[in-house]
Amino acid sequence: MDTTKVPLGRTSAPFETTCDPGEIAAFALAVNDDSPLYADGRAVPPTYAAVPGLQPFLASVALPAEATESGFGAGHGEHDLHIHKVPRPGTVLTTTSEVCSVSVNKAGMNVFNRVASVDEAGELVYEQFWSVMYVGPTTGGDQGRELADHSFPDEARSRPVGTMVLGTTADQTFRYAGASGDRAIIHVDDRAAKRATGSDRGKFLQGLCTLGIGTRALVALAAGGDPNRIRRVAVRFSRYAYPGDEVAVSVYDAGTTTGGRRAFAFEATSGGQTVLRNGWVEVE
Repeated sequence: MDTTKVPLGRTSAPFETTCDPGEIAAFALAVNDDSPLYADGRAVPPTYAAVPGLQPFLASVALPAEATESGFGAGHGEHDLHIHKVPRPGTVLTTTSEVCSVSVNKAGMNVFNRVASVDEAGELVYEQFWSVMYVGPTTGGDQGRELADHSFPDEARSRPVGTMVLGTTADQTFRYAGASGDRAIIHVDDRAAKRATGSDRGKFLQGLCTLGIGTRALVALAAGGDPNRIRRVAVRFSRYAYPGDEVAVSVYDAGTTTGGRRAFAFEATSGGQTVLRNGWVEVE
C-alpha cells in the first residue's frame, strides 16, 4: 500500500439532515439507553453524531486501487468525536467529509476523514475524525494533518473512577443498523462475518454501536449523568464485541486539559478481550 496515493483533500458533497426527535429517541434505545433525557428532547446521545456523518463519510472514504494494492483487510480504526455545540431536536445539519490524514503503524495505514456538521447558522456542531485501518505492508509514511492524541496516560491507571457492566441483546446489530443506517453486511449476516473474520461467532457489533453503548458509562461516571457536558469522545477499536455479550467500561481520572476541561481515560472489555482502547473523554 502507498500513502502517497491517498487522495488527501477529496471532499464529499454536502448532506442535509434534521435531528428528528423520534430519530434521537430511537438511536438512544438502539444503544440500550432509556434515559428520559433523550425521550423528551432534553439531550442528544453523544454518538448520535454518527447518524448525520455516515453518508458523507461513505461518499468520501473509498480509495483508488493504487493506494491499497497489497492490502489484505480493512475496518474501523479510530474515532475522535468533538462536540462543539450540543444540537437540539429539530436542528438542521449540513455535513461534509474530507480525506484529511494518513498515519502509518506496524499493521498498515490508518486513513482519516474529517466529518464536519454545521447548523443553519453555519456554526460547527460535530467534528469527527473517522478512520479506516487498512492492513498490509505500507510505504510513503504519514501524510496530511497531524491529529490530536488520545493515548491512555499510564498515570491515570492509579486513579480509577469506576466500572460499569452493560448488557447487549441478540438483536443489537439490527436495532443499531435501523437507527444509524450502518447495515454493513458483517454486522447483519453471520456467513459474511465468518468469512471476513475467520471466527465462528458470526455477526459482531458495529464499532460505533459498541462505543455508543459504552458512552452510557462515560455519561454516568465522567459527566455526572449529564450527556450535555460531553465535549469529546475518542477511541481505538481493537477487537469485536458480539451480540448478547456484556461490555465492561472502566473509567479513570486523567486530570484537566490545557483548555480547562475535565479529562478521563477509558477502555472496554467484552468476552475476555479489550474491545475499546485508548479511550479519552472530555467534559465541561
